[in-house]
Amino acid sequence: MVDTGTNGSAITPQELSDGGVLDRHALFESVVTHAGDVVLVTGAEPIDAASGGPKVVYVNPAFTRMTGYEAHEILGRTPRILQSPATDRRELDRLRAALLAWRPIEVELLNVRKDGSEFWAQISITPVADRAGHFTHWIAIQREITERKRRELGIKTMLDSTSDLLLVLDDGRVTAASTASRAILGYEPEQVQGRSFEDLVHPGDPAPTRAILAGAAVPHLGTRAPVTVRVKHRDGTWRWLELQASQLTKDEDGLTGVVVACADVTDRVRVEEELEVTNGRFRSAFDDAPIGMAITSLTGQFLQVNNALCDLLGRTPSMMLAHSVQDVTHPDDVLHSERQRRALTRGAQDTHQHETRFLHSDGTVVGILHSSSVVRDAQGTPTLLIDHVEDITDRQNLEARLQHQALHDTLTGLPNRALFMDRLERALASEDGSGSARVAVLFCDIDRFKTINDTFGHHVGDLVLTSIAQRIQSVLRPTDTAARLGGDELTVLCTSSSAAKAQDTADRIRAALAEPVTINEAQIPVTLSMGIALSAPGRSTAEQLLRDSDDAMYAAKGSGRNRYTLHDEAHSESIRRRLQLKAALPDAILQGELSLHYQPQIDLNTEEQVGSEALVRWHHPTLGILMPGEFIELAEEAGLMRHLGRWVLGEVMRRVALTGRRGVGARGVIWMNTSASELDDPDFAVGVEKALSQHGVPGSALGFEITESVLMTNLGRARGNLALLRSLGVQLAIDDFGTGYSSLSYIGQFPVDTIKIDSSFIAGLDSPARRRESFAVITAVISLAHSLGLTVVAEGIETQTQSMILHGLGCDQGQGYFFGKPRASGT
Repeated sequence: MVDTGTNGSAITPQELSDGGVLDRHALFESVVTHAGDVVLVTGAEPIDAASGGPKVVYVNPAFTRMTGYEAHEILGRTPRILQSPATDRRELDRLRAALLAWRPIEVELLNVRKDGSEFWAQISITPVADRAGHFTHWIAIQREITERKRRELGIKTMLDSTSDLLLVLDDGRVTAASTASRAILGYEPEQVQGRSFEDLVHPGDPAPTRAILAGAAVPHLGTRAPVTVRVKHRDGTWRWLELQASQLTKDEDGLTGVVVACADVTDRVRVEEELEVTNGRFRSAFDDAPIGMAITSLTGQFLQVNNALCDLLGRTPSMMLAHSVQDVTHPDDVLHSERQRRALTRGAQDTHQHETRFLHSDGTVVGILHSSSVVRDAQGTPTLLIDHVEDITDRQNLEARLQHQALHDTLTGLPNRALFMDRLERALASEDGSGSARVAVLFCDIDRFKTINDTFGHHVGDLVLTSIAQRIQSVLRPTDTAARLGGDELTVLCTSSSAAKAQDTADRIRAALAEPVTINEAQIPVTLSMGIALSAPGRSTAEQLLRDSDDAMYAAKGSGRNRYTLHDEAHSESIRRRLQLKAALPDAILQGELSLHYQPQIDLNTEEQVGSEALVRWHHPTLGILMPGEFIELAEEAGLMRHLGRWVLGEVMRRVALTGRRGVGARGVIWMNTSASELDDPDFAVGVEKALSQHGVPGSALGFEITESVLMTNLGRARGNLALLRSLGVQLAIDDFGTGYSSLSYIGQFPVDTIKIDSSFIAGLDSPARRRESFAVITAVISLAHSLGLTVVAEGIETQTQSMILHGLGCDQGQGYFFGKPRASGT
């Protein structure tokens, strides 16, 4: 039951306090009348929205002061006339819901004064019931909060407009939050409000949080240092926030608290952490790196060094820091290294790598691969250099050895063809063109070097070659170059030379080889055939000059060896002919261009033919008939002697067999020349045995002539072949006796039948200058041979005088043009 008072007029305090004491009524009326806040009383009903709500039945004087309305202007009307159209509809909904539920409520509404100005009011509304429990009235206490609300709205505007997270704390709890809480913490601003800020902070970070909040309450000039704490995100992760706090000033409305500005620095902290990890890794990698590392200034001063660099250079860190890169660089490399450093410090490049040399504390040289990188500041200006120092001493030594091996002969240590040709090209390029200082090339070939190899073995041959190289080098000028092109071919390059100077060099080389080379107590005489070619200024090439000297060398060989020859075009033509013949010889054997001519051997006592020597002729299709001297040596060089020897043996066997079938009979023994390669063949004697058997020819019909030098080839194998031949009845002769390596004492060691005195001694019988020497040699050979039961044959008898002298000295047989020239049909 709702009672609105007598006739609807304003009720008195006495009526409000039914049954009260008068003094209490007076006190209540005085309190309400003089209260600073508005006291407004309405009826209990109606409370539906359509009727506009309960009507006002009482207002105190403060109402007029707040709204401008007199009491009579509001009495009997609803409080709705005070509401601003802009008031918060949510607050009105809350109010209506409370009225319908007959429960107290406090709301904040935007109202309008009589003069039209707006103001904010905080309204506390409470229902009043009678003693029977029936609600009779609503009492509203109103207080103007316009200034506070403006501040709150200002704060809200600030919170909504900032991209940073701003929190307003009161007594440690969040009263307001900016919209950035959604992005930074994952919460809507309303979800943060009311929560204790420390509850959001990581358990390990409360101390700095409390410190900054406490500091905000203390007056302070200037900016306080921020603190960085971890705050929990809604998804459970932790975000790093940088906090700045400031105190809100307390005003008459009671607005207090602390504004905390929170900057999300999670990315920055992570970068810093990663940077710290990276720096730690760098320090660890720097200190423990297996190669030397250093941080240096732009001028090269060491600022920081690692252990590996100190160990590499034999210095302590303090010693290193007292020096610069220049101090430890090899003096010859400082200029180049500084040029590279300046290119880096001036910004021309960011990195550079080069090989240089550092000096160890003990003075030894350390090969270095030096890599430098520029460290720049934020403006891109170079500030420091990071140096990597790698020890490449072993690699450099290996490269030097490999380079030396690539450019030098491994046996003699002399420059090889590549290095020789490079130096020759450089020498030709540096000629002044006047012709006064020419380039000379001496092409040297060891005479009969193959015989030395075959006689003493390749190991001894290598030692002989090395000794020759050393002797040649010993007589050259410092500016000359000796080289080994391959095999037994040596060359000498002479700069600033002339024909006379080149010949003088050749004479010095010959003099250096005058004494035999001693290997394992064996004395081996060696000679060289040398060809000399001089450059034509501005016209000669390296290849041409080498070819010309090679041609001249072959000319020297053709002139008797152990000499030198200056190049001329005739020599070149002769050499080209030799090369052509050498290339054509294999086909000549296959195509039947070879034939045998036979020169008779005569008994000097009876003057009857007792044998003949088979001599090869080459019927060249364009050059005509070629003598053995023009191609036998080429066959040896080409490795064709075994092939040629088998052909000769076959031809002799066919002729002997043919004449036997005709009943003519061979006129004595047919002699054939045997090469070193044939005697070196373990199947040589076996092959002869098969040929004799195949053609039905007795061994006594054949004879093999072997030169002294050939006989000394592989003594063991030579003896084996000779012994088998001798057992077959084949006769054996030492040819050109007196010109080779053997001595008379060796003759008895071989199963030979005959000794053939070289034609050079026979020719001396007609020379007054050489007659005595020839007589002495011939007499000694005949005497020794006869004492050993050997037959003596003199080669090259061309005059009757020679024949008579030899007969008088006791020579058994003779051969030469005096008795008959070689002919195709002769046996």
